[in-house]
Amino acid sequence: MKPITTLVIAGLLAAAGTTSTLAEDNAFDVAFGVGVANNYISRGATQSSDEPIIDGYMEATYGIVYGGVWASRVKTGTDNVEIDVYGGIRPEFGQLSLDLGYARYFYNKSGNVNGELYGKASFAVTDDFSFGADVYWDPTAKASWVAANTEFSGLPYEISFSGSVGSDFGTQNLGSDKIAWDAGFSRGFVDDTVTLDLRYYDSNKDPARFVVRLAFDTSFSAFKK
Repeated sequence: MKPITTLVIAGLLAAAGTTSTLAEDNAFDVAFGVGVANNYISRGATQSSDEPIIDGYMEATYGIVYGGVWASRVKTGTDNVEIDVYGGIRPEFGQLSLDLGYARYFYNKSGNVNGELYGKASFAVTDDFSFGADVYWDPTAKASWVAANTEFSGLPYEISFSGSVGSDFGTQNLGSDKIAWDAGFSRGFVDDTVTLDLRYYDSNKDPARFVVRLAFDTSFSAFKK
């Protein structure tokens, strides 16, 4: 799995590196948001001991380049705050959208720090339907996560469906491959600045859980309209 993951990310980065000049809109913008949920699930496992969380982020973009910070309440060991710092590029080739970058994860009390390279691809089959894949690689832990995902936004009442299934392919040394999946429905309100998401999570290593999330997202450019 390790050489496959490395080759995939290297190939995507090489392809994206030749297309930085394709960005037509080089306007600088900053997006930000906050969300609340009854649980924080990552790859099938709760990061908040099944307790409610609040999270928030701020992300700056310039053309295809971006960088941001995200923070959330957690409950893992002695830690109660997770802070992620990330950055990368998001080039587009017609119906194909890529997201290539690196994220660093910090925890407040244990001092644990780790990071992942990631490559994400999404192909818009129609205006309403898309599918794609995400690849994450932790070079320190030599662990990876690969997921396939899909989204369909053509449901009645402006409701969208999305889901994903992923696996570590044994790189987390859990005794067998971990497989986790999720599926849910979401709807935007107030010009899509408010989103309600209802989602079911399950894993062969974790119990099934149902998560309700309410989020608010906007950007500085939205106030200029």
